[in-house]
Amino acid sequence: MNKYTVGVITFQTMRPMHLLVLERDPTRRDGLIGVLRSAGHQAAAAPDATAAAMGIGVPGFDTLVLDLGYPDLDLGLLRQAIVPAQPGEPDSLAAAERRHIALTLRHTSGNKRQAAMLLGISRSTLLNKVRKYGLIVAFALLLPATAMALQSTSVPSGRVASGTLSFDGHGTPGDFVGTTPTMSGELTGADSLAAVRGWVEAPVKTLKTENDRRDRDLNKSMESEKYPAIRFELTGVSDAVGTGDSMTASLHGRMQIHGVTREVTLPAIIRIGPRDVHVRSDFPLNLKDYKIGGLSKMLGMLQMDEHIKVHVDLNFAPG
Repeated sequence: MNKYTVGVITFQTMRPMHLLVLERDPTRRDGLIGVLRSAGHQAAAAPDATAAAMGIGVPGFDTLVLDLGYPDLDLGLLRQAIVPAQPGEPDSLAAAERRHIALTLRHTSGNKRQAAMLLGISRSTLLNKVRKYGLIVAFALLLPATAMALQSTSVPSGRVASGTLSFDGHGTPGDFVGTTPTMSGELTGADSLAAVRGWVEAPVKTLKTENDRRDRDLNKSMESEKYPAIRFELTGVSDAVGTGDSMTASLHGRMQIHGVTREVTLPAIIRIGPRDVHVRSDFPLNLKDYKIGGLSKMLGMLQMDEHIKVHVDLNFAPG
């Protein structure tokens, strides 16, 4: 069982959750969404109190995380929705089926063919049930970006104007952090998020851990003279949820480290402005997947864990 705490809010769960976040402060909202995503959950920002209220009544989200001081939030109606005056009656079979189909569609990000396979029914039968239960409307309300943002969100082209790449390492003497602010890359904009392409990279030699000997061992293990850059090439975007102001998505592409190229899918938080794009991704990485050896030589004679957590924060602007 994992336990996560943000401020006075504690999340304790045995499975990933899909959460809708209503928070008036953009910094706190984005920080909370980032923590939830890094903990393995899916989180999206509600644009207003009305949209958050829909998240209570329509299948699709597990939990609503909200700022109780949010303008236009009716606390009386909120209490009634969460704790009704009278115990609720058991669901009918039709209501239970509707909820289960909605959750399955959410799990497959709206992919009806995959959902039908999981449910053990034909795609045509699923489509009939989606129309019967009005789930097209429900998903338009709760998951607008999966169908809408990928089709209509315009993304401007740009180059990396600023950014950092860092990782959390673990070794025998304790934890440490490696960081570089030296990032380069390009984003090829498009009329839809799914069509965006690009690349980003960082020189291995610029990674610093505030320990010269550890930095030398790191460069030796990664053979920075032979393989000078860490590079990610974006080949597609999917599973977008939210709005351009705060959107979660999956980035598909090729990760190149130490001469090894692997197909990867990275979680991301994306904010799209009129002229710039901000991307944040936090993901685990196993150094042995990229044939990085000599980990027992870190710090000369102490051992480093091959499992690290990588953080990438980028701002693309015209240039």
